[in-house]
Amino acid sequence: MTGFIFLRVRAHRLLLAAALLAVLLTTAVLATLTAFSGSIGDVSLRHSLRTRSAAPASLVVRAQVPPGAQESAGRAVRDAARRTFDGLPVGLRSLARSGPYALPGTPRGGRPDLTHFAALDRSRIRLTKGSWPAPYENSPTSRASRGKVVEVALPEAAAARLKLGPGSAPLTLTDRLTGPKVTVRVSGVYRPADPTEPYWQLDDLGGRGVRESVFLTYGPLLADPTALRHVSADRTQWLATADFGSMTTGRVDALREAARSGPATLAKSASLGGSPSASTDLPDVLDRAERALLVSRSTLLIVALQLIMLAGYALLLVARLLSRERAGETGLLLARGGSRGRVVQLAAVEALLLALPAAVLAPLLAGPLTRLLAGQGALARTGVRLDAAVGADVWLIGVIAALGCALAVVAPALSAGSGSLRRTRAAALPAPLRAGADVGLLVIAAVAYWQLDGRTSGSGTLSDDGAGTLGIDPLLVAAPALALLAGTVVTLRLLPPAARLAERQAARGRGLPGALAGWQLSRRPLQGAGPVLLLVLAVAMGMLAIGQSASWDRSQEDQADFRAGTQIRVLGSRVPEARQPEVYASLPGVRDAAPVARSTMDLSDDRRATVLAVDGARALPGLLIREDGRQRAAMTEALRSPGPGAVVTERFLRSSGADVGSRIDVPLGSGSLRVTVVKAVAQLPTAGAAEGQEGDEAVDGGALLLDLPGVDALLKKDGKRALSPTEWWLTTTPGDSADAAAALRARPDIDPEQVLVRDEIAAELRDDPLGAGPQSALLAVAAAAAALAAVGFAVSAAGSLRERSAEFAVLRALGAPRRQLARLIAAEQGFLLGLALLVGMALGAVLTRAVVPLIVLTGEATQPVPPVLVELPLPQVATLLAATAAVPLLIIAALALRRGDPTVSLRHDGGN
Repeated sequence: MTGFIFLRVRAHRLLLAAALLAVLLTTAVLATLTAFSGSIGDVSLRHSLRTRSAAPASLVVRAQVPPGAQESAGRAVRDAARRTFDGLPVGLRSLARSGPYALPGTPRGGRPDLTHFAALDRSRIRLTKGSWPAPYENSPTSRASRGKVVEVALPEAAAARLKLGPGSAPLTLTDRLTGPKVTVRVSGVYRPADPTEPYWQLDDLGGRGVRESVFLTYGPLLADPTALRHVSADRTQWLATADFGSMTTGRVDALREAARSGPATLAKSASLGGSPSASTDLPDVLDRAERALLVSRSTLLIVALQLIMLAGYALLLVARLLSRERAGETGLLLARGGSRGRVVQLAAVEALLLALPAAVLAPLLAGPLTRLLAGQGALARTGVRLDAAVGADVWLIGVIAALGCALAVVAPALSAGSGSLRRTRAAALPAPLRAGADVGLLVIAAVAYWQLDGRTSGSGTLSDDGAGTLGIDPLLVAAPALALLAGTVVTLRLLPPAARLAERQAARGRGLPGALAGWQLSRRPLQGAGPVLLLVLAVAMGMLAIGQSASWDRSQEDQADFRAGTQIRVLGSRVPEARQPEVYASLPGVRDAAPVARSTMDLSDDRRATVLAVDGARALPGLLIREDGRQRAAMTEALRSPGPGAVVTERFLRSSGADVGSRIDVPLGSGSLRVTVVKAVAQLPTAGAAEGQEGDEAVDGGALLLDLPGVDALLKKDGKRALSPTEWWLTTTPGDSADAAAALRARPDIDPEQVLVRDEIAAELRDDPLGAGPQSALLAVAAAAAALAAVGFAVSAAGSLRERSAEFAVLRALGAPRRQLARLIAAEQGFLLGLALLVGMALGAVLTRAVVPLIVLTGEATQPVPPVLVELPLPQVATLLAATAAVPLLIIAALALRRGDPTVSLRHDGGN
């Protein structure tokens, strides 16, 4: 039997080689997607915990440590940190500080400048001048304070403002509580090694050296730990961080539970004094990461399901052609006593010969292909390196995919030998379509689309099992594939009328190739249905992938515009109100500075609306708003209307029950103002539940926009105080936002976190590995789809011409020139190829417009704000069409120019 099987394989080696290529390609891509999904999840989680989520993922402990209990307190904190981080390796750093001290000099407004001592972790700072402070026991005695002189090091910013440094005269500090004065001598100047690292959240000044609030505070004064025993005591703080190098997504649940219960154990520690505090936002960080991971995996599952559908059809096409070529052989086996089971058994053995190499090679190729994906597209910008280790799940998917492909190859053999071998004229449509199967599929796809549209109306698309466990919504994964399948199947109804139209057009001509091609297509319109459907699927899949990737990129930019509103937004400051216009307008690169007063307005059903009073003349020209229509001009015109006019969002109208033209009372300051709703828009930048955070849709009542100068004029007219700006919107010249932001963050009266920069928000959104990773996979799957379509088209075209070899031989024997037969082949196959590309392009465009807005989600699994604007870049679409058509065109040319001997075909029975 083994020899017979290998003889069968040898006789049809070209078809089986094509089937092997399709099986290997499908299995390798699915195994790679599995490895990619696991790697990107683990690497992205570790990347987030080490970078942007490092501070909230740390454990901060504060305590009033009793004298002499520092070592035992440190051990207690370390033990609690190990429990909090579920046994991960823990790093512990401390900052012990004194109470406040007043600097010498004349108090400003009766309030002295303040400072305090601290024992910092010296690995977190760099000495720029002088030397480290000496231990307290080695310090000289001060006559002024009747104690030893305490050596300190100053932060660079404080040293520059106070004009102090090594060699400066000693200073006498006054304890603001009840302790004695302390004399200090500056021995050095230091700066933070990295002012953005989590350690500096232990410092009230954030490592900046100077902070201006009610008091102007300098420091901390770095002192030797021994010196802190001789100054007023305050508190000791610890920062515990975990080494997340071995963290995987499978450990998220255990780590989250440990992070919730671990800090509570510190309350029982006697070495930490009476009321220690311990806090970490790690559970919330893991919740967000888990949601983002589910969104990433759902995107990969969407394209994987589409690829499975395409690969299954390609393999069925190859297997069906193989079964047709073996029809005579199969009939002979059955006539000589062979059972249908034996025929299926032979086909199964051949299919396993195809599946076995794919099952072995695909997981081995998954590692290199995963690394290749990591270096392409959006993921390459993030700089992450994927761990390409192949686990058991990749091998399992490889085996399952290979067996599934083998089943697709065997499927046509299950019906081998059934029915009559006599050929009959094929029906214009397959029986399932004549029964309305395509209509039923369209209805199912429409219902799935409707259900998905309802689920993504703002509440997110992750399924909930009722116990609070989130998972991927099967409808989100299945709906795009159903829509693609329904649209492709409907294409079959286009083939008969298209073939008849081609016949009529060809009949008007005088050439033999066109007339014969048109007649052949109209006589057997479904002869080329297989490769046409395959190419339609591939083109539509590719356009969907291109549209999803381009729309995701555009959505990140639009979300950044919405969250920032302008190039730089300053969320409050301690700059005196009278000086704010001058300070902000004088920043480098700032073209205009607009004051904004933000407040809230209570509505019915516990809803709350955002009220924005903006200096429209200064803010609107630089407002970052998507110009879908004339929204900017309409807003400007509305704010300039006579009387107090308001631009409101559509959500506000629904929540308040108002309409355009209604007059409503808006609370402002200590009173209220009656305004007229003159314009309704979809969203207002920076306003609403989606402003950069996970919003609560249940309480979001929309927003309304007022003109701040007009509001202030009316308030003053009524004898009320003008509104104080709560934030400032800064418009910068192109490329200067980074310099302006740096200048703002360097000021002691503005905290760095109060400065929002549009470009930084966009970079954070774009460079999130969990968001960027699937975008790299999309284009790779599109390339795999084009390759599968090329294989299927080549096999089908070659098989079709082989079946018609006798027909062409007769034409040659009757004197038809070889050039005309080449034109005949080119006309037939070119018509099918052109029809497939046109229909695939139309279907892809329709599906992209309909489906992409439902499947492009934020990391919180909610609809982006503003809504996704679908984009289909023409250069990429043209490249896709060219790449998809390239191999079929080469195959058509090769078949058309192939020279055959008509006598050989005429001698062979071939079914004539």
